[in-house]
Amino acid sequence: MTINVSEALDSDTGEIITATRTNSGNYIDGLYVKGSSSTFKTICSVQPATAVEIQNLPEGERTKDIRKFISKKPLRTTDEKNSIIADTVRYKTRDYKIISAGDWDTYGHTTSFGARVQ
Repeated sequence: MTINVSEALDSDTGEIITATRTNSGNYIDGLYVKGSSSTFKTICSVQPATAVEIQNLPEGERTKDIRKFISKKPLRTTDEKNSIIADTVRYKTRDYKIISAGDWDTYGHTTSFGARVQ
């Protein structure tokens, strides 16, 4: 039997965060036009990443301020092949760009890692 972790994510155990999702832009007459942005809110358990989790992240991101976001709604990372831009999460007045995301949909949540935007 699978345990649905999302049942434990509520306003008592998590925090409401705001995520910004930006669509990729296009070139029109040789000029780049930025894509539109939208925001959504979700309940997250926000935690510092463990040493092992940081070690599994890309090398260039390991020295940054990393947070783990366990949320009900999926957050996405950059995917150049499919022209997807990474989500940005606003947490305690700071922005974190999602650099790694895992889908645990079977268990009712997603786990993502964000690096603080300098």
